[in-house]
Amino acid sequence: MFFRGSWCSACIKALKDLESNKTYFTGENIRLIAISTDMLADLKKMSDKLQLSFPVLADENQEFLKQYGVYLHGEESPYEDTGIHGEPAYFLMDENGELLYQQRQTSPYGRPSADELQQIIRFIKKKLQTV
Repeated sequence: MFFRGSWCSACIKALKDLESNKTYFTGENIRLIAISTDMLADLKKMSDKLQLSFPVLADENQEFLKQYGVYLHGEESPYEDTGIHGEPAYFLMDENGELLYQQRQTSPYGRPSADELQQIIRFIKKKLQTV
């Protein structure tokens, strides 16, 4: 999961939602990883405060963001003054790194909830079993 930053209230809500549903994800052998272009110190402080049990990584140079084609919100954007940051994106990959699902945003809203991700995971598992 790519998220905007430690300052983003919608992102914090999404991270808390994932944490509160972590039992489901670990039960399905799914590892959660959150990545932001925010500064590492800010992410560590946020992660500690929220007591997140999954890794929260810093991509301060936007290297992973670019590799995954995540939308980069630049300084020139007309509707915010939060600086350069990546917008939300979700990726589900199998153990071989094959992409099974992706969802990328150009805004802070519209990301899937943990419940919706669970539905997507069940759908993918069902389809993979029929292949």
